[in-house]
Amino acid sequence: MAKTLRDFCGWRHDKSEAAYARLRRQFLPFQLFGDVRTTPGTPIWEYARRVLGGRLPFTWEQQTGDCVSMGAAQAGQYLQLYEIGRKRQEETFRPWFPPYIYATSRVDVGGGELGRDPGSTGAWAATAMMHHGILFSDDPGVPSYSGNLADEWGYRGAPAEHKAEARDNPVKSASKITTVDQIRSALMNYKPVTYAIMWPYDTEPHEKDGLPVLERKSNVGGHQVCLLHWIDDPFPAAFLLNSWGERVHTGPAPNGEPPGGAYIRVADIERDMGGMSEFFALSQFVGHKCEPDYGFV
Repeated sequence: MAKTLRDFCGWRHDKSEAAYARLRRQFLPFQLFGDVRTTPGTPIWEYARRVLGGRLPFTWEQQTGDCVSMGAAQAGQYLQLYEIGRKRQEETFRPWFPPYIYATSRVDVGGGELGRDPGSTGAWAATAMMHHGILFSDDPGVPSYSGNLADEWGYRGAPAEHKAEARDNPVKSASKITTVDQIRSALMNYKPVTYAIMWPYDTEPHEKDGLPVLERKSNVGGHQVCLLHWIDDPFPAAFLLNSWGERVHTGPAPNGEPPGGAYIRVADIERDMGGMSEFFALSQFVGHKCEPDYGFV
């Protein structure tokens, strides 16, 4: 039987409140320090292109209800690419492996309470990235992604050898986001935001002022994605990257936006935050060290 969008909606809103209540001490209050931007700057994906020779990391395409791990992984990848490309962090970029986040969030942090039921929560995933690190797709013995693999790891847990490999590469901090102003500030200061809501948007955006903009339709289920960039003009909005492949949300990309995403207007963000939702801003990833190479800047 062919899968529908509902099969890919694996954010467990029914578990999210209790998960955050148990884990809340793992998260720092949202604060910005130092040279804080108050206006939108260069999109984060342009720093990714500088590091990757003009390319972007590919947009993941789910095969099961592992959206929480996909949204977390894609947010984290762009965070790392910014830290390399703008902050000159001495690391090599290597693609992240979402099933590892799926496994550690569900089993190690969530305690396996979901059994074989699909899904995870934003708090479980953010905690897993801080405490269990990130597995790279090209680490030794890492298999190719598939929905069956994600489901199996999400039930049994990640193999011990991969957990030993990943623990030295954590996201150092995640902050709970509770207001639109915090989302705006986080994105303007290059802290991608995981964005979990009861998904109400169509797969095909409408064009508004030359930009692809998501339009509300009807809820299909709990879904986590990520936000990467904020704009104030021609209207206040955030760029949302989904994990349904590069063929959804297609439209104009005047600012070089990654495929598989579109803009979400501030009024819709406010509406999403007023319902069942869960948001975390990520910062400070510790990646694979390398010799300095800043020729791309």
